[in-house]
Amino acid sequence: MLNSLKQFRFRNLILLITDLLFVILSYYLSVWLRVEFSKMEHYTSLFKQLPLIILIYLIVFKSLKIDKTIMGMTGVYEAVRISIACVLGSGISFVGLQLLDFPRLPYTAYLIQLIVVILILEIERFSYRYNEIIVRSKFSPVKGKRTLIVGAGQAGLILLKEIKLNKMYTNQVIGFIDDDANKKGKSISGVRVLGNTEHIANIVKEHNIDIIFVALPSIGLQDQRNIVQKCYETNCKVEVMKSTKDRMSSDGVKVSLHELNIEDLLGRASIQLDNTGIKAFIENKIVLVTGAAGSIGSELCRQIIENNPKLLLLVDINENGLYDVQQSFNMSVKSHDIKVDSHYIPLVLNIREKTALERLFKEYHPQLVFHAAAHKHVPLMEDMPIEAVKNNILGSNNLIELSKQYKVERFIFISTDKAVNPTNVMGATKRFVEKLIQATEDTCKTTFMGVRFGNVLGSNGSIIPLFQKQIAKGGPVTLTDKRVIRYFMTIPEAVSLVLQAALYASGKEIFVLDMGQPVKILELAENMIKLAGYRPYIDINIEEIGLRKGEKLYEELHLNQEEVSNTPNNLIFINKSTQENADELKANLKELETLVNDVNCSDEAIINALQKMIVTYKPNRENHV
Repeated sequence: MLNSLKQFRFRNLILLITDLLFVILSYYLSVWLRVEFSKMEHYTSLFKQLPLIILIYLIVFKSLKIDKTIMGMTGVYEAVRISIACVLGSGISFVGLQLLDFPRLPYTAYLIQLIVVILILEIERFSYRYNEIIVRSKFSPVKGKRTLIVGAGQAGLILLKEIKLNKMYTNQVIGFIDDDANKKGKSISGVRVLGNTEHIANIVKEHNIDIIFVALPSIGLQDQRNIVQKCYETNCKVEVMKSTKDRMSSDGVKVSLHELNIEDLLGRASIQLDNTGIKAFIENKIVLVTGAAGSIGSELCRQIIENNPKLLLLVDINENGLYDVQQSFNMSVKSHDIKVDSHYIPLVLNIREKTALERLFKEYHPQLVFHAAAHKHVPLMEDMPIEAVKNNILGSNNLIELSKQYKVERFIFISTDKAVNPTNVMGATKRFVEKLIQATEDTCKTTFMGVRFGNVLGSNGSIIPLFQKQIAKGGPVTLTDKRVIRYFMTIPEAVSLVLQAALYASGKEIFVLDMGQPVKILELAENMIKLAGYRPYIDINIEEIGLRKGEKLYEELHLNQEEVSNTPNNLIFINKSTQENADELKANLKELETLVNDVNCSDEAIINALQKMIVTYKPNRENHV
């Protein structure tokens, strides 16, 4: 590193000396252009002026850091800076020479000198760039992936410059694609606009294109998605330029490209929630997270620890998963991603065990409880409804009662869209807990709330990891029904929603995120196959196997009878249901507890009990698989 620094300083010194020599040359050229060799006394007087001129230019060049220019990366900014430096240098020199009564040159010689020095210094710098961009591209043998750039605007031009300047790219840009009819047939930095996106398939075939870069960060998401889909259908590799906010400006051109991922295929932008106030909500609080080893729970812990809680309690029955989260936190502390003084305690504990839970509450007195622990897999819970009730309902009730007893400030329950008009046991148990929250006493010191959202990308056991495994094995990709649609969100989005909604709670609300348009699972499967570089139905088949027990074709986010109201965040809504009968729910809890503790209890008895307690629960118990 020391040697590199010395080399850098040496290059700067050489550039500065060269610039000063060009300044001297510009003065002699200006005199020659003005008077030729007819009056030698001008050359004599100029020789006397040079020490002062060189000193002034040296100070100006160093002040404006002209010697710090990176050769080959010269842009408009450097050109303007050089021009300003030359104007200052020439102007100060002219004034200084007049004030000190040096022998004068013709006034026009000073003007000529200014023009000449600007031209020389800018030609000096741009010659390097000319060599990089023009000579290398025209006279060097071009090898690399034949590339199209979709988007002949500012982003496309910046991407083209990056490809030409950055040797890490091995792309041969064949042309642009742009839907602006005025650009067709024209050239941008020597690269022609070949046509519009309607003809992209023919252009790809005609020019034997290998890869397509989409440089349209400023257009609407749906329009961008439609264009990306057309690119996808060519079977070329597709990469997308991220938002222009992710790149530097023209001088140090740095373009952020990424290969398409599943999130790009969802048809909406990643939801950015306003986290203002979350730090004040969490900082210096004792926070308890159940299900801390799960997909949502572990991300909750990560985002909570960033907001400096006094103590974070990570509770889960999954010992191995909890250990992994602990080790991840330990590594984050060592890398200073988490503050060294952040305190977190992993606790292997089953929420069904009320005595063990009470020990925890008594010892630590949590102020905030995020309840993410649950049995969530629909088919498994259809086969084990007793376990679903024991964990999802009775375990949740343990937490609710202890939160009341120990005066927890806020209790946040993680629900699901499957709680709306449930057709499966898992959804029915989640809806029951929502009812428990909505039945809490108005005099209760604890603020209870729930957050309801859809499927989470990349969560344990979700459909996308399943599709990825099936594609990796060569298929087939199996889906239950080609008509199935689902809402999707990313894990960070889901957790941000939970934290944001927690700020708005006044008690008994069920919060819902506006997740945009639902996604067709068939379309998602086809796009995932293309994303992996295969052709649907040719390289990898898609098979329909029928709905599983408890599944429905589409999910809903709120009940018809629920009143939906706005929050300060236009992406978060509140579903306010009618007041629940607390006494009736207590009786329901006793009935369920009696049933699950009866060795002779059948699955049908549990289903019948849940149907009676959740009037919107319409079981779909047929096994189509």
